[in-house]
Amino acid sequence: MANSVSSANGFVVVTHVYPQQGAQSVTSPQSRAVSPVTCQLGKFLKGEPLALGTVEIMIGIVVLLFGIVTAFYAITTISLYSGIMFWGAIIYITAGSLTVGANKNLNPCLVKASLGMNIFSTITAGIAIIMHSFDFLLSRAWGIAGVMLVLSVLEFIVSICVSAFACKATCCSDSQQVMYVSSQMPYSIPNSHLSAPPLNTSEVQRDDSKNSVEKYD
Repeated sequence: MANSVSSANGFVVVTHVYPQQGAQSVTSPQSRAVSPVTCQLGKFLKGEPLALGTVEIMIGIVVLLFGIVTAFYAITTISLYSGIMFWGAIIYITAGSLTVGANKNLNPCLVKASLGMNIFSTITAGIAIIMHSFDFLLSRAWGIAGVMLVLSVLEFIVSICVSAFACKATCCSDSQQVMYVSSQMPYSIPNSHLSAPPLNTSEVQRDDSKNSVEKYD
């Protein structure tokens, strides 16, 4: 609201400008806190755990299928006798499932569980590389052994990558939190605060007398 007083030809014109009826809207910053995400756990997402976990699950399934085929045809291999194509595949699938779950529901427990299982998966893949290397060199089933060797090397690399990012996310004691602030939200001012100030009649009379004196002069 604004008011002004002006004089012309002995008349005093008082102008009042009133806002539109209703509440006047002004903006005020209103912060809305979204669930805080720790900076350290955010580092785990930089490693693309969803993609890496999916690769681990697929490797585990393929290894398990090759193990079933090898056992069905009774192919003599070191890896078949050790059973690493079965319990190793279960470890790969479990590690991949925990990695995918930690990506979808980011919390310290799942990230630590993913870290632990991927460490076991790395050790298992290392043992599998040694066994499949002997099978590739000594066994007549060098084709299956070669495929298992490639899959074991891939699983070894993927598990190391996931373990590295999970370790960065959980092994540091920094717990700094990032809060997200939403856009500004308006609030209303009641109409009672918008009333016009009273008109000062003494000032109007003073202006009339002044203009009358100037007119007679």
